[in-house]
Amino acid sequence: MAIEDRMATIHEPRMHAMCGHDPEEAELFRSVLSRIGDKWSVMLVGMLHDGPLRFTELKQMTSGISARMLTHTLRQLERDGLVEREMFAEIPPRVVYRSTPLGKSLAVPVMAIAEWASAHQSEITGNRDRYDARDDG
Repeated sequence: MAIEDRMATIHEPRMHAMCGHDPEEAELFRSVLSRIGDKWSVMLVGMLHDGPLRFTELKQMTSGISARMLTHTLRQLERDGLVEREMFAEIPPRVVYRSTPLGKSLAVPVMAIAEWASAHQSEITGNRDRYDARDDG
């Protein structure tokens, strides 16, 4: 039996249990993975793990994100219950975002992935360079 077949056999029951046979359950599962797999969502969940931050602080800490995309991503995280938003009646208005207990539970695997990525950056860069050099020839 090929390695791919063995891996599929090992993981198939787990994937069926996670995804379910119901198309609505499968779609929900995919949408959750899509949300937590989005680069901005992952970054924001990680940043909010250590404590609440204002919108402007999040914007400054998240290089390359537009205000529109930051707003959209925070709203989606709030909708999923990973982030909560608190607005203070001040002039100018102050808005603070914080991680919910559900968001904090997601931060654990997110931080593990970030640590893995950091630890293996040079190895991955070397692999990419070798692959690209092979394809150029």
